[in-house]
Amino acid sequence: MNKQFLQFFARIISLVILCLAVSASAFAYPSGAPAGYTGSPGDGHHCVSCHGGSAATVTAWITSNIPAAGYTGGANYTITVTVSGTGKKGFEVSPQNASGTQLGVLAAGSGSHLIGGTKYVTHSSAGSSSSTASWNFTWTAPVSGTGSVTFYGAFTVGKSNTKLSTLVVNENAVIPLTANATATPSVVCAGQTVQLNVVPDGGSGSYTYSWTSVPAGFTSNIQNPVDTPVVSAQYFVQVSDGVSTADASTSATVNQPATAAAGNDTTVSFETSQIPLNGIASSYSGVLWTTSGTGTFTAASSLAGNYLPSVADKTGGTVTLTLTASPVTPCPSPAADSRIIHFDFPIGVSEGQGFQAGLSISPNPSTGLFNLRVSGMGNLNTTITISEITGRIIVNQTMEPSVNQDVRFDLTAYPRGLYLIKIQSDTQSLVRKLLLN
Repeated sequence: MNKQFLQFFARIISLVILCLAVSASAFAYPSGAPAGYTGSPGDGHHCVSCHGGSAATVTAWITSNIPAAGYTGGANYTITVTVSGTGKKGFEVSPQNASGTQLGVLAAGSGSHLIGGTKYVTHSSAGSSSSTASWNFTWTAPVSGTGSVTFYGAFTVGKSNTKLSTLVVNENAVIPLTANATATPSVVCAGQTVQLNVVPDGGSGSYTYSWTSVPAGFTSNIQNPVDTPVVSAQYFVQVSDGVSTADASTSATVNQPATAAAGNDTTVSFETSQIPLNGIASSYSGVLWTTSGTGTFTAASSLAGNYLPSVADKTGGTVTLTLTASPVTPCPSPAADSRIIHFDFPIGVSEGQGFQAGLSISPNPSTGLFNLRVSGMGNLNTTITISEITGRIIVNQTMEPSVNQDVRFDLTAYPRGLYLIKIQSDTQSLVRKLLLN
């Protein structure tokens, strides 16, 4: 009898121990999992290690309010764990890299607590066995430059139903706002236009613009304005993306049109052998003197120098010297100015050599009607010519030999101005000026 009782009692004790073991296994860690069981590569363990069974991968069991553009270093975000299925529920989540290093800092929320410092968060009590369970907690993002972060999570639904899920978040690597400004073309002639443009990069992608200039006078609030500067200018533009600003500058060189001044018209004596030149020019790439006559220049491509008149220049009465200044690129047109040289004709053969000819004009200045008195030409045929200052002859007639002659002329049909009257024989010549007004 005693032996049978002992055997029965032993069976009862074994049954109780078995029930307790089953109960402990079925509800292992109801108040949270131990640290290091997220199933991450760095942890190497998950719920199956304690609960048995097998693990299956699921998606979207870890979610967050991190923007699609990514997290910002040091900012706080809400992480949500959602577990569904039938049976008691629990979880463990940790933000790590592939080596298991903690990235960012966790802070527990309602129904959860931290383990392993701030690296892991787990449930404080098992979730409902019949409905979906969820937990919210806070994650403070790591410093800028960390890169992507993976949230590793392991979940239990009942005894041996383990789920694994991950959430990968990228860093919002905001590129600093920069700007590059250009002026096209960068060298213009006064009066030509310059196309300005600024190209922003980085920032938020939504930009506003503010242009100014030195010297002051130009402003604009568009990205690519046009200006017509009259002098060289520096342009400044500030680009704003609503959060930060970036400054840029560019410049335009303005070349002025060429100018040239040959000097005042001049009267020189017939005997003059060289005429000094002192031209003035600005904004030029080169200068050149030219002549309407046949004389030569000592330095035709210099502002200063001398003109050497020819005999034909002198006998023609006048010569026109022109100074041309070539422009500086990109100015298109040269500048030119002329100077008229008048030669004061000699009275003829010098009185010291017995010169007898005489020529008087009355009245002078004249309205066009005047008399010429020619004397001292002896018994030689004498030619009278009247020419414009340009050298064009308008009167050419021959006088019969006579000691003194008076000749009446009518030039009222000719333009006002200076004319040259010349008498000439085989041995003598004489020139006088007539002014019609």
